[in-house]
Amino acid sequence: MKRFFLMLLVLPIIGIGQTPNSVLSAELDTFIQAQMISNNIPGLSACIVKENQVIWKAAYGTANYNTNLAVTTQTEFTLASISKLFTATACAQLWENGQLDLDADINTYIPITIINPNFPNIPITVRQLLQHKSSLKDYESDLDMFQIIGDPILNLSDFCAMYFLQGGTYYNPNNFSSSSAPGLSQYWYSNAGFTLLGYIIQEISGLTFDTYCQLHILDPLQMNSAGWYYANIDNNDIAMPYDNTMNPLGYYSVAQVPAAMLKSNVEDLANFLLAYTQHGAFQNDTLFSSTIFADIVPSNMQNGFGWWGMDTWYGDPNGNYWSHGGYMHGVRTQLNYYPSDSAGLIILTNGEGNYYPIELEIESYIPLFNTTPTAITDINISNNRELIKIIDVLGRESKDLKNQPIFYIYDDGTVVKKIIIE
Repeated sequence: MKRFFLMLLVLPIIGIGQTPNSVLSAELDTFIQAQMISNNIPGLSACIVKENQVIWKAAYGTANYNTNLAVTTQTEFTLASISKLFTATACAQLWENGQLDLDADINTYIPITIINPNFPNIPITVRQLLQHKSSLKDYESDLDMFQIIGDPILNLSDFCAMYFLQGGTYYNPNNFSSSSAPGLSQYWYSNAGFTLLGYIIQEISGLTFDTYCQLHILDPLQMNSAGWYYANIDNNDIAMPYDNTMNPLGYYSVAQVPAAMLKSNVEDLANFLLAYTQHGAFQNDTLFSSTIFADIVPSNMQNGFGWWGMDTWYGDPNGNYWSHGGYMHGVRTQLNYYPSDSAGLIILTNGEGNYYPIELEIESYIPLFNTTPTAITDINISNNRELIKIIDVLGRESKDLKNQPIFYIYDDGTVVKKIIIE
């Protein structure tokens, strides 16, 4: 697991009415609230999933200052680029069903012809779009051209025609690489490319993009509050985006919906993460087979489907963790997955402050939260075992704690509880 240390952890009851997890949660609350103040984060919700369950969730701060709306774990946040994971999941499903060839020319699936004018004879493929290696070169600032309050006016077919076709209102030849053909090693993060994927999904399925996702992803995952458009969610409990001076930016949208505009609360989004920790399964439903999962989430960044381990997701080259953040005006989000521990974390915020210290802190608590508490009794210490760690009741390495329960961990896996009194 990313930056985690390995430990054996056995947690007893701590005090009357307290559990180790409640003590951990209180510690984490204190840290997060202090960081929110120092980093100008108005509101935040977060969770940890581990061993196919949500083991911790919390909410802090303000969703909307004007209405005095507090953030809860039911508060909707715009997910920004975490939305791309759902678009890619839809591609994986169509691939598994035989409706989509990742390496076919995208023009096989859409009624318009999209090419890089600098390399007209080299087709763009779905795999290249997923890996951000399609030779499209749009910029994050391009989102601003399409930002409006409320839901977008342009639908996906109109956007793609106006953006990708010569003569289109938003066509710009500079949005196509002149130095690297589609499929070559050059990487360029492309929101337009993922919008194009949404259009392809729509054309293949015969459903609108959001309807396809609703039926095949959101409904099976019981993400009942999530939606791509404001018209489809509860607007009474949605976090207002704020800039760094705490100015509200309004409930805005951009036309690149499949790249950025999914809205969800942390509880619903946890179901998506749980499905990935379970290799595509969620309760009695599956997003895709475990075989497809192995291609989507490869054992290292050199193999597989491409969108998790290669480029859309970021992480350790050896596949120890994958992560994706979201970044838009007044929005910062994070979703991490740790395959070896079947664990992950989510952070959703409605500001532009730095949440990275919070991410690291939550991450460090994942091995500390206990899903299956086990009782422990004192046993004799054998001289033929090597002491490898001393931890306190919360699983932290201990040195000079007075009158505290201390656990000695030996190389054979034995855990010994002793009380040190000084």
